[in-house]
Amino acid sequence: MNEYLKAFQAITQFSDRLLADEYQSVEIKQSATQLSLDVEPCIDEIKQSAIRLKGLLQVCFKDVSHAEDVWNSKPRIAGASPVDVWEQIGELSGCDVRIRSLGKQGKYDAVIKVRKSWSDKAAKLKNQWFLWDKNPQVFQRDTIGFFEKDNLHKELRNEVDAQAERVILIMENELSLIFKELQSIDIEKIEFCIECFDLNSQSKFRERLQSIGGEIVSKFTEPLKYLPDSYMKSFKETLKEPVETLVHKSKMGISLVDFEDSCQVIGSILEKVILAIFEERMKLAIQTVEKAIKFYNNFLENQARYQQETPEQRAAEKDWIECQRQQLREVQQYIDAVINH
Repeated sequence: MNEYLKAFQAITQFSDRLLADEYQSVEIKQSATQLSLDVEPCIDEIKQSAIRLKGLLQVCFKDVSHAEDVWNSKPRIAGASPVDVWEQIGELSGCDVRIRSLGKQGKYDAVIKVRKSWSDKAAKLKNQWFLWDKNPQVFQRDTIGFFEKDNLHKELRNEVDAQAERVILIMENELSLIFKELQSIDIEKIEFCIECFDLNSQSKFRERLQSIGGEIVSKFTEPLKYLPDSYMKSFKETLKEPVETLVHKSKMGISLVDFEDSCQVIGSILEKVILAIFEERMKLAIQTVEKAIKFYNNFLENQARYQQETPEQRAAEKDWIECQRQQLREVQQYIDAVINH
């Protein structure tokens, strides 16, 4: 590149000399002038290319610096206590067992509690609107009329909204036990291992740790705010559909059969949502523990490999890093010469 730049600059210099020579013909001076004009973009292109190349070269320097950082991290990883790491793997394995057990029991308890809660509320509405005491007999009607329809709709809607709030409390309570298990994971021990790695790996590990931690806090403390992807609508919107369907099914009134069917649909939705949330949260919890165990296993694998490296291998790697850096410095000097010429 520098040779080409010098050649183009020489052409310009010769053209300038020719133009200054009074004995040269007009025609040849015109050609020299045109050549000088056409050579200028070539010189600019070479310098602009050198500037772009210098920018790309900085990436190469970063690659070498990263290689050196990795090289420096090996002794830290090799010297870490494997006993502490194995203890953490053992604790995480126990945590995994407890989470699976708590999840199974919590899912069962949540379904039973919500099922009973909604069954009681549905029965209360049924008795209020379709059955009533009139001494000494109990009368039953199959349908409520047009004028009572709106009042039933209002009460049913209010009960469904209240049930949604009860479900939130039940879910938060059942998931809190799993959340406590996840909180028991010793982040400081993970952070200690992370600090042994090179800076680039540290950044990636911490970013993943923060992302997973944020997702766990959000989904376990606000379970019905973060529904599984299969639910396009909010929880309350999902429960609202069977209520509105019941009200608009007939303009004349609401039958007992339709009311009972609607309550069954609402109960089914409640159970499906609970099961979906538990499955999604359990998957997140188990994957979190598995990722932590995998991190420690990879740490131990790297440690075992680094402990087997010989001083000669270490020295050869260091020489390679220094050789690449020197090569890049020479290229940088060459590029700087082009830019500053």
